[in-house]
Amino acid sequence: MRSSMQSLGASLLLLLSSPLPALALSTPTTIFTLPGPVAPASWFENLAIRPNGKILATRGDAPEIWQIDPATGQGSLLVSVTGAFNLTGIAEVVPHRRPQLQTQGCLETYVFGSSHIPAPLQVEPGSAKVWKLQFPASGAAAPTVSLLAAMPNAGFINGIAAWGRGRVLLSDTEAEAIYLMNVETGAYTTPLTGLTGVNGIKAARGYVYRADHLSLTLSRIPVNHDAVATGPAEILATNQLIDDFALDVSANGQGKAYVGAMYNNNVVKVAIAAAPSSSQGAKTLVADNLSGTGTGLCTVVAFGRRPQDSGLLYATVGQGGGSASIVRIDPSA
Repeated sequence: MRSSMQSLGASLLLLLSSPLPALALSTPTTIFTLPGPVAPASWFENLAIRPNGKILATRGDAPEIWQIDPATGQGSLLVSVTGAFNLTGIAEVVPHRRPQLQTQGCLETYVFGSSHIPAPLQVEPGSAKVWKLQFPASGAAAPTVSLLAAMPNAGFINGIAAWGRGRVLLSDTEAEAIYLMNVETGAYTTPLTGLTGVNGIKAARGYVYRADHLSLTLSRIPVNHDAVATGPAEILATNQLIDDFALDVSANGQGKAYVGAMYNNNVVKVAIAAAPSSSQGAKTLVADNLSGTGTGLCTVVAFGRRPQDSGLLYATVGQGGGSASIVRIDPSA
C-alpha cells in the first residue's frame, strides 16, 4: 500500500478544481521573506502566534524557527534545532503548574514536531520527534529548546493542537492517527485511528477538527475528555485542497474555517454550521495568488492576536519561485 505522503501527489494530480465564488478578493500583503539568496525550495510549514502578536514560523526545509514582528515586518532566526532535520507543526500549550513555577509564573510554552524529509513526499522511518520551546517568564533571556519525546514508532508528526492544560494533540499523517501527549512527560496515547490523510488539526468545544489532504475534506469528530471519539465524523467541506487552517467557531460549533489550499496558492473560507450537522458549508475564495508569481504553496493560515490584527489572517507561502514568505490577508476586504 502506498504511503499517505506518496498518495498526496496523486491527489494533487486528480483534483478537478472548479472556480469558487469570490465576492471581493483580499489583496495579500507580504510582511516577511526569508533574507539572503533566493531559496525557491524553502517553505514555512506552520505558524503559531505569540500573546505579544509576534509570529513563530517553522521551516519545512530546515530545522529552524523564525520569529517575525508583523508590526514592523522584521524577522530573525529564533532557534536552530540540533538533532532535527525538517520542522513541522507548532502550537502554544498550557503546561501543568508545577510547585517550583508557582512563584515564577507559567512559562510561555510551545510544542513542535520534526521528521527527516530527505526528498519531497518522503519521510525517513523512525525520525519523528516532538520538542518543547519555552520562553522565560522574564522575557529577557533567550528561549530554550528541549526534546520532549522521540517517537521511533510514529510516521510523520504533522499538525499539532493544544488540548486543555498540560496536553497536546499530534497528527501522524503516515500512521493515520492522532496522539494525545502529556506536555511534561512525553507519554502519549492514541485515541483516534483510521484517519486517512490526516494533516492539520484544531480542537474546539468537544470536537477535533481535521484536514484530510487525500480525500480533500475538512471534518470534525465529537470526542470526550481524552480525545476518544463519541460519534461519527461530520464532513464540513469536500473537493478542497487543504493542508492546515485557522478556525473561528462559537460555543455551538457554528463559524468558519480559513483553509491554506496548498498548491492552489490561495486561501478559502468554509462556512461551518452549528454542531451536530450533516450539511456542508459554502466555500468562498478569500485571497488568490498569494505568492504573486502564479505558483506557490500555502500550508497554513492563522489569526493575529494583537487588538489591531485579531481579525486578520497570516498565511505561509513557499516554493513559488522565491524564498519562503508570510503574507497578511484581510478576509473582510
